Amino acid sequence: TVHDKRYSFRESVPADAPADVWERDPWKGLAKNVSFHTKADDAGAVQRENQAVAVVDPFSTGAHLAAGLEQYGVHIIRIFSAFNSPVASLVQEGLSINYDATVQHDDQALDQSAAVDATIAQLRELPWPVVAVIPGAETGVELADRVSSRMGLLSNGEELTESRRNKYIMGETVRAAGVRAVKQKLARSAVDVEDFLRDFNPTPFKCVVKPVQSAGTDDVFLCDSPDEARKAFKHIFGKVNGLGLLNDSVLLQEFLKGEEFVIDSVSRDGVHKTMATWKYDKRACNNTNFVYHGMRLLQADQGRIPDMIAYSREILDALHIRHGPSHMEMILCDDGPCLVEVGSRVHGGEGSWVPLALECVGYTAVGATLDVYLRPEKWGELPDRPLTLLKHGREVDIVNRHSGVLRGFPGEAVIRAMPSFRTINWDYKPGDFLPLTKDVFTRPGSVILVNEDEAAVDRDFEEVHRMEHMGLFDYTVMCPEPPPLGAVVVVDP
Repeated sequence: TVHDKRYSFRESVPADAPADVWERDPWKGLAKNVSFHTKADDAGAVQRENQAVAVVDPFSTGAHLAAGLEQYGVHIIRIFSAFNSPVASLVQEGLSINYDATVQHDDQALDQSAAVDATIAQLRELPWPVVAVIPGAETGVELADRVSSRMGLLSNGEELTESRRNKYIMGETVRAAGVRAVKQKLARSAVDVEDFLRDFNPTPFKCVVKPVQSAGTDDVFLCDSPDEARKAFKHIFGKVNGLGLLNDSVLLQEFLKGEEFVIDSVSRDGVHKTMATWKYDKRACNNTNFVYHGMRLLQADQGRIPDMIAYSREILDALHIRHGPSHMEMILCDDGPCLVEVGSRVHGGEGSWVPLALECVGYTAVGATLDVYLRPEKWGELPDRPLTLLKHGREVDIVNRHSGVLRGFPGEAVIRAMPSFRTINWDYKPGDFLPLTKDVFTRPGSVILVNEDEAAVDRDFEEVHRMEHMGLFDYTVMCPEPPPLGAVVVVDP
């Protein structure tokens, strides 16, 4: 029947696009045990209704959103917001997702408004009505806003879309709403950098220089002198960042002194509910200031977290994030919290944190997001915030400290035997070149730890990081860059 078909649209592929964008495999992550067979053939499959939900860029935790839709009895559509997305490989191993249609948005069209309308036209050609369009990864936020708004679906609208993606405009929008925001300057030239340095000169000197649109501490520099700030600008400006975007401007900001926290929320009709609160563990390592080492799940009534939750909701209101998920990072300074950035999508990190949250809280932002769009009555039953943790949990972001060609993971067996161990996920395999870890894109993998004893979790957390120095990895050869590959030609062998 027509409902068993799979649809792929190619009409909008420009003539100068990479050849055979569908036949070759630009979407690396989709090869990670991701299935394309008809789920209706599987025993016990959920009967699908005559409606569909589209996930824009179902990468990272967006893949968990797509996989979760299986249980809601809807047809699952994936929309690619760009050709050859650099984050397409960020799909956790083992997820099985059965897409009923694939739509490629033409991100190379000069008239992007018309391109959005063309993408909507493709969605309307499907045999099922689309009832929701949800951003999966950060790269899908803008397109999801525009498509959902123009289709008359639940949406945060187009008016402040750029404020929800561009970190500079985000901060200025928050400030204009009367909410605390970081002091900052947008620089497109060396002259702009000098203007910032003339007006901003704290003692001792410290400032942060980073891309306007990226993620995962990609090229985030902590500068201890004006010269370091100038060098950081030159390093970032004009470079293609981890999200595949050209850094045509650079953000210079005051350094916020304090610990970094995360507030994950899910909203509907402007009512915000906190799904989880986390404390980041970032340390200086590998000649980089902000290297993820992990994060700790916290109770929502602990310490000054209630103040941070109240502040987070002011931010959400200022940016018109009224529906769906949000992932907000902030620094808790002596005089109160201050926004680092917020994404109007689920917490990323390939969704490796999802089982941790489920075991420790009892529900997750992934499930709550799907309920917002498909079962709002279930979302309404969730508490305002999780005041009690069922267990204690931490995610370990593994840090590689010696680059080289990977032979194997001899320390994995030791990690699996730890009292708090739940899961381990590797982003590299033997034979790959394993670079020094400097950001989320060069993280070798992660470990999920859960235990009723918080002290046991903490001991296992630090032991994993101790093993990074010796015993966790084995290398065929240690080298700063991938070794050159070549061949020997024998004439008349």
